[in-house]
Amino acid sequence: MTTVLLILGGAIVAFIFARSFFTLIFSMQNHGTHKERMKQLRRDGEEEDDSDDTTAKVVDIVTKPIISYLLPKIKPSAYEELERDLKFAGWDLYFTPHQFRATNLLLKVLGIVALFAFWPMGWFFALIFFGLLFFMFGFLFRNSIKNRQEALFGEFPEFIQIIQGYLMANIPLTKAVEETIPYVNEEWRGFLKDFVLNSNIHSVPEAIDTLCDDVNVFEVREFFSLVKLNLEQGINIKESFESQNEKVKEMQMEVMLNKIGRRQMMAKVVQAPLLLCMFAAAGLPTFYSMMNFTTL
Repeated sequence: MTTVLLILGGAIVAFIFARSFFTLIFSMQNHGTHKERMKQLRRDGEEEDDSDDTTAKVVDIVTKPIISYLLPKIKPSAYEELERDLKFAGWDLYFTPHQFRATNLLLKVLGIVALFAFWPMGWFFALIFFGLLFFMFGFLFRNSIKNRQEALFGEFPEFIQIIQGYLMANIPLTKAVEETIPYVNEEWRGFLKDFVLNSNIHSVPEAIDTLCDDVNVFEVREFFSLVKLNLEQGINIKESFESQNEKVKEMQMEVMLNKIGRRQMMAKVVQAPLLLCMFAAAGLPTFYSMMNFTTL
């Protein structure tokens, strides 16, 4: 009896923790929209919601013992790269690199505990809780990075074409980027504003370096690295962009193929339940007849 009560108690605690934690994690997917709304509220003179600060404090309290006593004994990781990924994914509001690693480690331990706690109640539910706690945190983080990369890459070819149009009118690169900001999506605006600021404070090559560090998309880094190389070789910025026309066209083609691929996949996903329903509807009369035949 005592064992059963302990198992039930552990299951309830694990369920409450998992639901609260993954509610927090899934809410990070709307982090950009939330920040934009907070800016609008502050402009309207309303009070700012302190829920983000509360969440950050809870994460700090939970992870502090692990950071203080356990992480120093574990092989160090590349925290600089992790910090860039957290900022890129929008998770830096909730986690520092040490807090992220501590949280990931804590969830993996809880996943193993949940596996043994739920196993007497059924291996299926035990594996579900184990998978959620052990793998979901890292999966959501990688998925956040991937989604933002796709959003940035999807708008990149059009963004380059707009800049190229300004450059053809002999407008300097910094001014061209500044004029392009109203025509790009929210994902790009922050990066372009930082580019203009860094160009005015430092120089265009340094602004390009910062942009390449912040934007975690290979094609974007490659494009601007070539632009910087051409600038260092004394090639006109307009000619530098014109020389990469073919690359931009290839990017546009890749974006279109990705969109077509996603639509085809969604079509297949939608078709599967419809086919099952059609088979079930077609088979019901036969099943009914067989049941009546059996009863006779």
